[in-house]
Formats: sequence, C-alpha cells, structure tokens
Amino acid sequence: MLRRLLVVASATVASCVPADEAIGLGSVSFTVTASRNTIHGFTTSDSWRIDFQRVLLGFRTMTIGKIGVSDQCSYRGRGAVSDTVFDPRLGIVQTFNGIEPTECPDVGIVFTPPGDTTTVGPGARSSDLVFLSADGPSAHAYIEATAKGVRTFGGPEEEIRLVLRFDTTRTSSRFGGCRTATRGIRIKEGVRDEATVTFGAEHLFHEAVSLSAATRFAPFLRADTDFGNADGVVTMDDLDKLSLSLIASETIFAGDTYRLPDGTIRASFGDYVRALFRFTIGFRAQGVCVGNEPGTEE
Repeated sequence: MLRRLLVVASATVASCVPADEAIGLGSVSFTVTASRNTIHGFTTSDSWRIDFQRVLLGFRTMTIGKIGVSDQCSYRGRGAVSDTVFDPRLGIVQTFNGIEPTECPDVGIVFTPPGDTTTVGPGARSSDLVFLSADGPSAHAYIEATAKGVRTFGGPEEEIRLVLRFDTTRTSSRFGGCRTATRGIRIKEGVRDEATVTFGAEHLFHEAVSLSAATRFAPFLRADTDFGNADGVVTMDDLDKLSLSLIASETIFAGDTYRLPDGTIRASFGDYVRALFRFTIGFRAQGVCVGNEPGTEE
C-alpha cells in the first residue's frame, strides 16, 4: 500500500511540473542593458564630454543554438521578452526555459524596426514605434546625445546635439558569435545561467575599428560645421556629406584610423559610423558579439 501511494505521489508531482521547467532541464536568462559609458556618459580623447539623453533599440530576440544542428539548444518555453522598443539603460530580460543540458556555442541578438506585434518597453513611447518604422527608412536604433567642449584652445564652451538614426538597410541588425574566453553558453541541469548583453554607444566615437581605440568628437563637429548646415545639431545626413578619405588623409588622423573594417576609405563618415555599430554589443564581462554585414543574415 505504501509503495502504491509513493508511485501515485510521484506521478502527480511529475504531471504538475510545467513543460518549460521540467526536472532535468536547464535555462538561460539574458539581461539586455547598456554599458557604463552609455549610462553615465564619457569624455573623448579630444576633451568633449558626451552624455546620452535618449537611446532606443528595436529588440526582436536573443538567439541560442548550434549552427548545423537545428534541435540542439531548442527550448520548450517561450523566450520573453521579445519584439519591443526600449532604452537599454533601463534594461529588459529575456529567459529561455526547458533546454536540454548541452553546449550552445552560437549565441546572438537580433534587432528589428517596430512591427504590428511590437510593444513599448522601458524608456520608450508609443510615438517611437511610428518614428522608427515610418519616418524615412525603417530603423532599429536611435540616439540623442549632447557634446560639450571647446573648438579651439581658450575658446568658449559649446554644446552640440547629436541626433543619430540607424536604418536597418545600412546598419547591422543581427549579432552573433557572442563570446568571452569561449563561445556561447553552457546549459546545466537544473541551473539557470544568467548572461548580460550590453549596448555601448561610446563605440560609435572610436577613431578605429578596435575595442581599444581612442574616441574622438572632432569629425562629428566638422560634419555639421563644414559640410552640414552648421545648426549645432549633428545628424546622419551631416555625416554622410563628409568624406571618410578626407578625414583619413589628414595628419592628425594618420595611421590606421578612420577606415572601414576592410581597410578601405572610399565611403562617407556616416558609413564609417554605421560600420562601428557592428561592434557596439558586449557579452558578459569583457566579451563581445559581432554584427553582420547589412543585408546579410549571418
């Protein structure tokens, strides 16, 4: 009789375990947030103070798996949150439950312009969904910032605004190969792994395609004053009017600075800043995810 009761009790417990948290399975929780410099601001190497007023990302989903093995790292529960526009400085969390214990070497993140099912996340407004999807080419990232500094030694301090909208046609929206010392994540039985993914807007100011490159504001200022309408507001249209070859040829920027990832300089400064967007995503402590070439799926 006692044995029968134990069998019935065991069956009852098993039937009550949710499918996405079944015994013997694991899970992973991704916190998508912003870098310290994006949250608190930073000072460039040419002494301009950059502070971010608005940062918006159109988030679709994190991705986990192993390329070539479609069922490895598959999960039973839904991955919430997804399809939302939010400010990464406030953060969102997406959790995948019910994963067989295994190695998941291919981890990535996907951004997207708002669609019919997109929700308003932390720090966003309903009008942002319309702005990103309908005002010009659809976009998955938008940044408003101020830069404070002096143009010449002894001159007055000025404040310049930056309004940068990154359209999906010309800007990376899919990031993969997330890694620290090793690629991806490892799912363990009965354990929820927690991984942080950070957006670092400061990387858009690097003078070279390198995570350790110095940051500089001078080309942004020049794009507005010498090639734009000199209204004190730097836009992507202003950046597109400044030739990257002109910046690269100047003595102050000599060396390997201000070149596209393939080493070329036959592009606009706007193209260069869009290329730097590929390197804005960090993974855990000191790790990175790399963006795709715009227009490709990898």
